[in-house]
Amino acid sequence: MVDQNPLNLDQSIEWISSGKILAHPTEGVWGLGCDALNKEAYLNLFKLKKRSSNKSFILLASSIQIVKKYSNPLNPKDEIFLSNHWPGPVTFLIKYKESIPEHLKNNTGKLAFRVSNHYPLKAIFKRFNSVMVSTSANISGKEILNNGPEIIKTFANNNHLAYYDEELGKETKPTTIIDLHTREIIRP
Repeated sequence: MVDQNPLNLDQSIEWISSGKILAHPTEGVWGLGCDALNKEAYLNLFKLKKRSSNKSFILLASSIQIVKKYSNPLNPKDEIFLSNHWPGPVTFLIKYKESIPEHLKNNTGKLAFRVSNHYPLKAIFKRFNSVMVSTSANISGKEILNNGPEIIKTFANNNHLAYYDEELGKETKPTTIIDLHTREIIRP
């Protein structure tokens, strides 16, 4: 049975820590997230969204220091560039270390990372000591859903989904994505 009730902060942290999928507000759209290091949860998110497994997800982290645990060493110029944008609503494609978990690897050699400044996400990261997947709350190729109850209704047959009852940020679209190494804007 799906948890139709909204979760508070403590319940949300417990939910995601237990390998379940959490609908959550981001800077501009509702997202679906899970513990990125939990392979089963990560793979379940692909199934839930009906998304091709050759498309990676965005990973949220609490800080640049956490991102550096999973990325190749950053040169000082790149680290300054990141510091000028993070925390904030910008996602960067960054070359990952070969030692990252196998399920996170892809054919580009890069992962999309964001250090959010959105209060509800920052609150989760005060006690959730991992990286978290964040992908738009929709079935792949369909319109992004606008609120927790709508998300629960759309994915009503999933018993590993609940929503964190908090407010969206002020952005009006998904985050900008920039390739850190080329500075190319992938998604405006």
